[in-house]
Amino acid sequence: WAIYVCPRCMQTCKSQELEKTMTNAGVVLPQSSMPSLQSAPNMKANGSPNGDPDGSAVWLKEHGGGDDGNGLIRSKQDRPLSRKISVPAAILAPYRLLIFFRIVVLGMYLAWRIKDKNEDAIWLWGMSVICEIWFTFSWLLEQLPKLSPVKRTAELAVLIDKFETVSPQNPLGKSDLPGIDVFVTTADPDKEPLLVMANTVLSVLAADYPAEKLACYLSDDAGSLLTFETMAEVASFATVWVPFCRKHDIEPRGPESYFSLKKDPYRNKMRTDFVKDRRRMKREYDEFKVRINALFDMVRWRSDAYNACEESRALRRHRELHGDEPIERPKVPKATWMADGSHWPGTWMNSSPQHTYSNHAAIVQVMI
Repeated sequence: WAIYVCPRCMQTCKSQELEKTMTNAGVVLPQSSMPSLQSAPNMKANGSPNGDPDGSAVWLKEHGGGDDGNGLIRSKQDRPLSRKISVPAAILAPYRLLIFFRIVVLGMYLAWRIKDKNEDAIWLWGMSVICEIWFTFSWLLEQLPKLSPVKRTAELAVLIDKFETVSPQNPLGKSDLPGIDVFVTTADPDKEPLLVMANTVLSVLAADYPAEKLACYLSDDAGSLLTFETMAEVASFATVWVPFCRKHDIEPRGPESYFSLKKDPYRNKMRTDFVKDRRRMKREYDEFKVRINALFDMVRWRSDAYNACEESRALRRHRELHGDEPIERPKVPKATWMADGSHWPGTWMNSSPQHTYSNHAAIVQVMI
């Protein structure tokens, strides 16, 4: 028997099967037209004592082919997209010991509860014992997966080969990864720092994922103008931060976390323009932080200026209609104003009907 491997599909067949197939098809194919395993430097046939007994399997040496058979040839579609990461025994063993100790204590407690009956309130005692046994059983079910936890990490190289490599099915090499929508929620810019929210959105936008497959949505329950203008600044800063991260493979992708690292930022960086790009990005981020931190005062000053103008106009109209008659001055609502000189439809700094946290217009805005 001779074993052949198709150089295109990597499928194996035996010489007699190949000859029979070609004869039925009316094609005469020389035996030397397909490379045998003996001529392939990185393959071996398993018709040997160390291989498969029927000689029908092929292993690649570079994939650990040998006696265990773990190097069986697989297509790119069959390779696992993730791998397991074992939990260190120094962490797992003490946890298991603690769980075992708790089980012993619970067992002793339940044994005492069952033996020590309360004859005066037998029904109450029975119900309490049943509840305690049920809670113990529920706790045991919750602890079982934690006794042998499984952690997995993605195989990035396999993902690239499977979804982003040029192939007959994907001639242009476009990403075939699934689309991802990330929702970031916030409730009150007065209690949740705007800079933290901005860094969260920037880290999502700069993720190592195809840009056309990634979407980030921000939900602000308060409907605040501060959140809106922060997102406008984030959209502007992302045009320089995201290319910087992808060009130099920056980790972590949040600018505040990255520039706060204590380790040497220039380690393992090969590009000669990294130093210049990092200095420029640090300056850009410092200016970005100043603009974010100044938003509250800027919106308040702008609103005060527009409200003062509105009061002056209302007073002028009042004088044109009533002259100098001692009539109560018109009241102008203290609105929150946008940069384009229009009222903010969401929550105002000075609450007003239709502009409160619980009662304001719905706002949808696409930034990028």
